[in-house]
Amino acid sequence: MDAALKEQLVERFRRYLDGSDIDHGDSMSDAEAIDLYTLFTELAALKNEVKLESRQVKNALDFSGEMIEGLRQNNLQLGAELSRRRQEEDEARQAAEQPLLLAILELRDRLQAALGSLKAFRPGVIAGRKTRRFLTSMDEGLEIGLRRLDEMLRNYQVRALDPVGARADPETMTVTSIEHHKDQDNGVVLEEVRQGFLRGAQVLRLAEVIVNKHESKT
Repeated sequence: MDAALKEQLVERFRRYLDGSDIDHGDSMSDAEAIDLYTLFTELAALKNEVKLESRQVKNALDFSGEMIEGLRQNNLQLGAELSRRRQEEDEARQAAEQPLLLAILELRDRLQAALGSLKAFRPGVIAGRKTRRFLTSMDEGLEIGLRRLDEMLRNYQVRALDPVGARADPETMTVTSIEHHKDQDNGVVLEEVRQGFLRGAQVLRLAEVIVNKHESKT
């Protein structure tokens, strides 16, 4: 329906309610008299149109809500997929880096063994100044090398186990020997023969340990 016609009908209805268009004898012509049937018909049509528009707005809101919910579900699925892919990438990267880290640990073992042997070495009385200076330089060089390797391992979140004095743990340790000490608890680690290491919460290399075990009375 035309907007101007709607406005005209509403204005005429307003005047009717205000009493401005009430018939007072011959003051109002028949052409100007209000056709109540036409007025109520137009009002009914207007009411139906408002209902239709309201229904369309509700449908649009429902559709928008469904779209928003769909987008939210898609975002959740996308976030879960990204998290899963990141985890897979991290696992693949760690698996690729593991042989390198194990090789670094082997090199560290050798440097540490060489440093231990050097510190235990006692040159004879006849050893000259050059020999002592050479031994001191070797000692310093090995210590620097060990510190560099330890720093590299820390960058990869690798840390050494500290099993001595703790109970033997088959998930992080391998028992290579058993000794019998009555003054120590049963199952306690007495010595670490080969260092074990963790990377984050995962075992990178098992520790090789000597465990205490009480002798049976039989």
